[in-house]
Amino acid sequence: MAQNADLIKQAMFEELQKILNPDGDIRRQAEERLAQLKYTEGYGIYLAEITINQSLDLALRQLASVMLKQYVEDCWTVEESEADAGANGTLLVNNEAKTAIKTILPQGLNDPNSKIRSVVAYSISNIASYDWPNDWQELFGIIVKCLSSGNENSVHGAMKVLVEFTLDLDEKQIVDVGPMILSEVYRIFEAQTVYSVSTRSYAVEILHSLLRSITTHIESKQEQANILNAILPAFMQKMIEGLTVPNGPYSSFQLKTKIVKVLKYMISDMSKFANQYLAAILPPIWQLLTQMADVYIKVIVNETEESPFVDNGEGDENEEFISMILQIFEFLHTIIEIKKYKSSITNVLTDLIYIVILYMQMTEEQVQSWHEDPEKFVEDEDEQGVDFTIRTTALDVLLMLGQEYDQKLLASFSEALGKHITVADADRNAGHPYWWKLYEASMLAVGSFKEMIAKNEDKFDLGQYMNLVKSIMEYQASPYLLGRCLWIISRYCDGNLFDQQTLLQVVDIIVNSMSLDKPVVLRLTAARSIYGFCTILRECNDERKLCLVPKLEQFFECLMPLFSQSQNTVQSLLLETLTAIIAYDPQVTASISGKVVSLTIAMFLKYHDDRVILESVQDILKILAQNPFCLVPLQEKIIPTLVSILGSEGEQTSTMHDIALDILGTVVKYSRGPLSACMVESAFPAAVHCILRTEDASVMQSGGECLRAFLTVDAEQVCGYKNGEGLNYIMEVTTMLLNPINTESTAAFIGRLVVVIITKVGNLLGENVDLLLKAVLSKMQLVQSLHVIMSLVIIFAHLIIVQMDAVLNFLSTVPGPTGEPAMSFVFANWLSRQHMFYGAYERKVCTMALCKLFEYGVTTKDERITNVMIKEAVVNVQAGRRTRSATASAHQEWVDVPILLKIFKLLLNELSNLKESKEALEQNDESDDESGSESAAEPKGTTNLSAMMLFDDDDEEDDDQQMMMQELMQNPIFQCDMQEYLVKFVQSFSCDEHFRVFLEKLEDSEKLILKGFGINVA
Repeated sequence: MAQNADLIKQAMFEELQKILNPDGDIRRQAEERLAQLKYTEGYGIYLAEITINQSLDLALRQLASVMLKQYVEDCWTVEESEADAGANGTLLVNNEAKTAIKTILPQGLNDPNSKIRSVVAYSISNIASYDWPNDWQELFGIIVKCLSSGNENSVHGAMKVLVEFTLDLDEKQIVDVGPMILSEVYRIFEAQTVYSVSTRSYAVEILHSLLRSITTHIESKQEQANILNAILPAFMQKMIEGLTVPNGPYSSFQLKTKIVKVLKYMISDMSKFANQYLAAILPPIWQLLTQMADVYIKVIVNETEESPFVDNGEGDENEEFISMILQIFEFLHTIIEIKKYKSSITNVLTDLIYIVILYMQMTEEQVQSWHEDPEKFVEDEDEQGVDFTIRTTALDVLLMLGQEYDQKLLASFSEALGKHITVADADRNAGHPYWWKLYEASMLAVGSFKEMIAKNEDKFDLGQYMNLVKSIMEYQASPYLLGRCLWIISRYCDGNLFDQQTLLQVVDIIVNSMSLDKPVVLRLTAARSIYGFCTILRECNDERKLCLVPKLEQFFECLMPLFSQSQNTVQSLLLETLTAIIAYDPQVTASISGKVVSLTIAMFLKYHDDRVILESVQDILKILAQNPFCLVPLQEKIIPTLVSILGSEGEQTSTMHDIALDILGTVVKYSRGPLSACMVESAFPAAVHCILRTEDASVMQSGGECLRAFLTVDAEQVCGYKNGEGLNYIMEVTTMLLNPINTESTAAFIGRLVVVIITKVGNLLGENVDLLLKAVLSKMQLVQSLHVIMSLVIIFAHLIIVQMDAVLNFLSTVPGPTGEPAMSFVFANWLSRQHMFYGAYERKVCTMALCKLFEYGVTTKDERITNVMIKEAVVNVQAGRRTRSATASAHQEWVDVPILLKIFKLLLNELSNLKESKEALEQNDESDDESGSESAAEPKGTTNLSAMMLFDDDDEEDDDQQMMMQELMQNPIFQCDMQEYLVKFVQSFSCDEHFRVFLEKLEDSEKLILKGFGINVA
């Protein structure tokens, strides 16, 4: 047996060597052979032995360590019996092999190579998350021994383990080992002459992980104090002192970054402990930010001095410097958010604004990068940009100051701007080429505070500042500066600062800036300014709005060349600008509609897989479809294109079917009836045939919504297509969407379609109504998704409101899946999920249906309703902790609840949610800030957030929701405030003779809801 093991080990050694061979065929053969050896019993053991064997070649050991890391991830899992089963066999890892690996690995923690130590530490941490403490009791003793060994490598290796290890500690483990970990990492951090900066940085990182585990798992402040009070005060003091230690053998930007990160966490999540240190924390952080500003401006922003930063092998010092500044701004962001620290900021407000704007300047690297890549420029400078740069982070801090201080900020803001103007003017007069950057950053700040400044003109001299902007435009120092000048004027163009002549002068500069010989970044910023002028002046009702009309066509012509030389991100900006132009004046839009439609079709065809661009295309089509001067040319050009796509069956165009249906649906939805001949006779049948022959769920979804648009605009015209063939088409598609064979997602929006069918053409359906509802029942039996269940339920909810008797007769006579009437099946699916339904339209319809059904049931005592029982889970609260396996195996108990009682409980829950949602929208976050964000989640805040989310709609569906709500509100039944309606409903029922019967069966929490609305529950 031992001889066989030696042979396998030797074979593994040889194959590992072959993998390092430059010959691709040899490497591939070795990889295949190792994949087979992976299923031998000693595979993991041999990898571990090779990894820690310092006499072997380093490249070979590193390769073995990486493979060992993957092996550990495969073998140590929650459900090993399942996870160990591979595609080609079963990994042979028994307890004996695992024990051997756990014995070997710790020897690698003192390896002289940091990469080996890191992989070994990661593997140990991974194993510990499953085996410690029960199956690896000696691990913590090994780690402590490494920490106290005095060997730098051992200490570093153990620290790497603890970084991951401490994140996974539970409450008991924290109590058992937390104080010891805290003591050891403090000892290492304090010994700056003994341990390297890198090792001491890990000590701070471990502290951060430990604090997070403590605040997550231990709620009692006293228990937290018992763990922390012995060591943390001294640790805090040393960390604060560490912020002022110069970089060198005892400090680094990386260490300072990690210290600031810990302090930020303590300020936000452990404020009661950190409060006493705030006065000591702020000065060194402020000192860091101000002292580093000069280095940042000279080395990073303007590159007028050589970089003092070096790549020391363990990290790029330049990147670490930037990370530190970013972390300081995150710290400041946290301080500003918490109102009880406001006085600390107020005292330095002017200086803080000054320094923040200083850091908002463009860097030379950005200037060069944006010049070479306009896509990057648009992406970085977009308000929704995702790049985490010092410029954007500083702007976020400034905006947070504005949010917290509002108009009280303006005096300090004006003073800080004045200082910057003085410095910038001095630099310009001295011939410094980068003077314009301060002006650009200042204008970005002023433009970002547009709303606050416009409301408080007496507190900020905007007129004087805009005169300065106009004078700066003449210098032509940089396309970025000129672009920012145009942008800020567009931001404030609706004020009283600019007369018609001045606006026209600026508009002429914009047009000139869009000429082909100008830098692309200037042309794009000018496009942003056009967007600003059009969106803002469109709302004005004076001569300023009229002055822009003659320039609109010129704006459009200026944009056109940019489309042909840009990619996705820039195209998105250009399309947004085009949307603003065509929304400005219907007559001008009509004159350019031919070109606009052609461009829009081209964008759709080229970028049909780009969601952002498609949204802009849809916006343009909405505007054109609603413009009576553009509708005919729009349809004449776009319908043939869409019909061609819908009729195609090639692989390339078939991927566009769902998008084409979405586009067609938009054009139809925003058109006024009657529909044109090409719409009904060409587009409608093309859409139907495309849907009927597809197997793609997304095409079915889009198709259903497209047909709903047709019916909403002119149902009679559509259904009358070819002497009633249109109605047959509609029913055929609807039946297809409800077919149980298709995936449940095909019915994601079926409720809206069926409701429109019943509402618009119900009188034409005859027996098809029952067939339709039976199809709905069949689909409901197989779906699990909440969204799809909600879509199906809304059909019955709507019918309960408008045709109560008919739907009750149907549900009580048609059998459900178990043979009993479908009534029980439908309401079991509905009422068990009603509290999770979302969307204003869906919740209003469902809630009103439940009110009507409840009232009917109580009044008539109709046994078809009162005999229905809804199963409800019993909450079984047990003391003590339960493992995941124990929880999963626990028997779930259910009780039968009468349907009317269940409905009443749901209506009370709905009323409570409506009230909390309203309160959440009205209240500010002052109470939360005063608490210092001490806990991860306050119960009231969580409830309010949940309540708000129930009534919040996806941004993409806002227009559709609004249109559906508007149509719903045309029916007098729905013309009510939902909260007022429910309050009156419940108050009225409280006077009913049956109220006490229901009251006796309510939970205390439900009685509190009633009490909150003045209803006697005694």
